[in-house]
Amino acid sequence: MTDADQVNLSDSVGSFAELVAAGTPTPGGGSVAAYCGALASSLGQMMCNITLGKPKYADVESRVTEIKERLKELGERLRELIDKDAASFDAVLRAYRLPKETEEEKSERASQIQLALRGAADVPLETARRSLEVLTLLRELADIGIASALSDAAVGAQLAQTAVKGACYNVGANLNSLADREAAEKLRKQVNRLVDGAKTIADEVDSKMES
Repeated sequence: MTDADQVNLSDSVGSFAELVAAGTPTPGGGSVAAYCGALASSLGQMMCNITLGKPKYADVESRVTEIKERLKELGERLRELIDKDAASFDAVLRAYRLPKETEEEKSERASQIQLALRGAADVPLETARRSLEVLTLLRELADIGIASALSDAAVGAQLAQTAVKGACYNVGANLNSLADREAAEKLRKQVNRLVDGAKTIADEVDSKMES
């Protein structure tokens, strides 16, 4: 790779990084988590592309092709969730800014806040689920994909785990404010399972890489 190519690659990530660094509430951690998931998907697709067409891996070509297509779908959805996460948090801010002078306004404001909070929990929850699926597919690729790209799958696995954990942080940040405590507790159990599952799979990929 030439110095010119390196500069171009650096410039290609600058816009999103600058938006995150700006002094605005969004995009924040939830969007970054979704971006990590999308990057993990891209690394998985790269491993698939390097594997496909190699005679040594002809017996797994069909499965690798399936994994590649699913990773592409997941990556596209995770890119959508970058925007959706920011929008869901903005909706919470708008709800808190609603007028609260009269009893009717207070009631409407409270209702809108709860709706917005649930949305702000549901979006990162989807990010976590999609990222866990990416991680699961990367684990499979670590077993059947081309050995020379194992390090790329391992990096992807770490990114996917970060995406799951980061997204779950954002779910948890909204749970204490939910009035429906039963729903909040169900969400808490879901995120705990997602985080535990992601750690288990990422550790398996890590162990394979180290061995």
